[in-house]
Amino acid sequence: MLKVVDQIFVNASKDKVWEILTNPKFIKEWDNIPENYSGGSLTLNTVIEWEGYAKMVVTEFDELKTLKLNLYLPKANLDPSEYDVSYKYFLSTNEDTVLKFEIGDFSPLPNSQDYYDSTVEWLNTAKVKIKELAEA
Repeated sequence: MLKVVDQIFVNASKDKVWEILTNPKFIKEWDNIPENYSGGSLTLNTVIEWEGYAKMVVTEFDELKTLKLNLYLPKANLDPSEYDVSYKYFLSTNEDTVLKFEIGDFSPLPNSQDYYDSTVEWLNTAKVKIKELAEA
């Protein structure tokens, strides 16, 4: 199984971190969303599409707790039922807000190790940017 699991502690409220995760104004700061994305903040069933390359759909939305986006890759030449790649974000609090990430499983995809490696690299940058935005 090729799944990226990580977490970061953020010295900000869950409300603030949630806004960073769901508001396109902030998402553009830590992730690549299409220039033509005109939707508002993410909610259940929101679709973000990179025409001909990839599509993400919000499949779980439990406000201030869990956000899950499923990734669909038309170029993978696999039926979506043959793979389950999702980006999951979990929020909890102890002394700080804890943001946990669970991304994958990339193993059914062609070039799965490349997807895994690039996701690790992306997350190392994205999680720090999310923390900076939330703590600003």
